[in-house]
Amino acid sequence: MFKDHSETKERELSPKQRDRRSVMLGAGKAVAMGAVVAAFGSGLSREAEAADTKPVRCMTILYKNGPDVKFDFEYYKNHHMITIMQMYGKSIQKFEFRKGLAAADGSAPAYVATLTIWIADEAAFDAAGAKYGSTLAADVPHFTNTQLMAQRDEVYAVATS
Repeated sequence: MFKDHSETKERELSPKQRDRRSVMLGAGKAVAMGAVVAAFGSGLSREAEAADTKPVRCMTILYKNGPDVKFDFEYYKNHHMITIMQMYGKSIQKFEFRKGLAAADGSAPAYVATLTIWIADEAAFDAAGAKYGSTLAADVPHFTNTQLMAQRDEVYAVATS
């Protein structure tokens, strides 16, 4: 049952009033959304729209920072990352390797390095992980002395400007 809350006492709306109210509310939402889109652009990329049909999965890996943490970015970029790409092949769509930067106040970043691996083929990615995981884990001491945290993610939305 629809209620008109514009007055202090409640009264039931007729079907005609409910239809008119629905149209007005819908029009108001459309105008508001149009104003947002006009101000900021739609912002949602084709990837976000495509995510509605097939989930996009990623692996996020974080290397925690600390006072005695060492991380050899050149070794990671020139050896470990290339090794991963060779072992995992086309199961990886994109591989992002980022270096943590100091905060505006000059404090050290929480994570010395962050990785995002965009998974193209989840079954092949999992098979490569089972096959090569121990080899890759054995290489970690060559570039860092910190522990990594890994998490599988599903891309919920992507915004671009």
